[in-house]
Amino acid sequence: MSHQPIVLFDFDGVIITQKSLEYTASVFLKKSFYNWRNTENLRLIDLARMFEEADSKNRVKALLRIVKDYKQYIPRLWKRVLFFMKFRNTYPKYEKYETLKPNLENVLIKLKENKFILGIISNTRGNRLDHFIRKFNLHKYFSVFISRDDTPYRKPNPYPIYAALKEIKKDFKLLIDNNDVYYVGDLPHDVQCAKNAEINSIALLSGHGTKESLEDSKPSFILKEIKDILEIEPFKKFLLD
Repeated sequence: MSHQPIVLFDFDGVIITQKSLEYTASVFLKKSFYNWRNTENLRLIDLARMFEEADSKNRVKALLRIVKDYKQYIPRLWKRVLFFMKFRNTYPKYEKYETLKPNLENVLIKLKENKFILGIISNTRGNRLDHFIRKFNLHKYFSVFISRDDTPYRKPNPYPIYAALKEIKKDFKLLIDNNDVYYVGDLPHDVQCAKNAEINSIALLSGHGTKESLEDSKPSFILKEIKDILEIEPFKKFLLD
């Protein structure tokens, strides 16, 4: 091994639960005003994630995405517009109840004790990521944080991973070997991002993605729970040495 393993993590669904978005989705689905359709097989997190992926600093761009993506669920255009405005103003009120994913801290402590280099790469807004960094004191575990405000491109473009590795290379004075770099995500586009950056991908089944979609994305490793990361062979060997 040329250097300590570098493990980069997605944020929503991997570091925090994102229950606030799910709760908000459940509230809105109960509102008959929107004349919901085709929601029989739609999970709460699916509905919420569609909103999160559409969110943007550019509200016009975000609105256009919502209008398109929610068309099959909310038939009337003006109601989709109203949904966008109300949902956007509602879900942040519940983020104060967000928690770290179960078992996560024990995993991070173990990895840090063994000098793994850890980072977070997310498509979320920088100020939102900063809020949770302070709330959960994430600086004690992670050496680098990349939000969508730090790069010109979002995942699955590999640029966010390149940006994180550039910081790590500078701060730790490493010649980075991509074979020793891993990205943990819960959606197929996280796996694709890792592949595009030519690093190892770790798919987490306890997040927001479906088992079928993650298996189809063909990650390097698939974990049922985050605690299982300690059992990955290259990690296990390093932790035992």
